[in-house]
Amino acid sequence: MPKLVIKQDLPEPSLIEKLEGLLRVILPVLLFSIVLAAALLFYLSRESNEPVTLENGMPAMPAAILPLAYTQEAQHLTALAREFETQENVGVEEYAKHARLVSQAEALLDQLRVMDKRVDALAVDAATKQALLTRHQYQKDYWEAKRVFHDLRLSRFNESPTAQESPPPAIKSAEKSSPDAPAPAPNVDLPKDFCPLFGPGAAACRPGAGDKP
Repeated sequence: MPKLVIKQDLPEPSLIEKLEGLLRVILPVLLFSIVLAAALLFYLSRESNEPVTLENGMPAMPAAILPLAYTQEAQHLTALAREFETQENVGVEEYAKHARLVSQAEALLDQLRVMDKRVDALAVDAATKQALLTRHQYQKDYWEAKRVFHDLRLSRFNESPTAQESPPPAIKSAEKSSPDAPAPAPNVDLPKDFCPLFGPGAAACRPGAGDKP
């Protein structure tokens, strides 16, 4: 027996149903974004509260309590220190390298003197100024030691090479008479039976020379 199939159009979803379907898709993504942003904000806030450590190992003061002019000088000092450390660890041992490092160490010391003057003009309490000056003195001692070390290494390259050994004095011939020996006076008449010890006629004066055939 044939079946009768009646097609019936479904009613169009209302606006509320459409919004509910859209929220089912968007809401999980939105919640994930909020959680991710909160975690990132927590990480950044914790990192900003940690004290900054300088290149030479001494902790820096929080930058929030210091004026911008001073923090800019401190950042310039940090850049100079990093450049020094990089130059110190690369290259070969040569005169130019140590001359460059001595110059950079002097630039760091000059920068610390500039920062000392900045401290005098800071609108902070006396304890903060003293802490800054103490830190500057620590850094001065550190970079002065670096400058002295590389200046000493530089002087090694300035030293002249080992002097060549002087040639041995010439040996005088034994045949030459000693300068202290008295020279015979010229045009002296010697006796006929005079026998010279050396030179021509010396052989004839030897004992037994007349017995030879």
